[in-house]
Amino acid sequence: MTTTEAPSQKEVLAEVDFWHSRPITPTRRLSLGHVSLPVDPTPGLGGILLGAIVAAYSGSINEDLIPDIHRLIGQIEQGERIVQPRLRHRFQADRHGLACSTHRMIGENESI
Repeated sequence: MTTTEAPSQKEVLAEVDFWHSRPITPTRRLSLGHVSLPVDPTPGLGGILLGAIVAAYSGSINEDLIPDIHRLIGQIEQGERIVQPRLRHRFQADRHGLACSTHRMIGENESI
């Protein structure tokens, strides 16, 4: 008796494209591209992907910037206007001259 496996079913569960300048520039430029971050039910797969991105890169944050990060998070929570550049980064709409990094969560059959 032979068994046949079902074909692999890969599916993008959450995804975000970050467009960014090179790390050697004094003020990094940053732009968002395609964003698919489902948040239902909370935190959703989008929240999990964002948490994974933070976990992957938080160790490389300069310790001197930590108080500024906390201040920025508080301002965002309060809905305040964010003056730029912040934390040595400038958020912008255009992507001219920027490289793209895609962060993606993929599901395959019953695995993530």
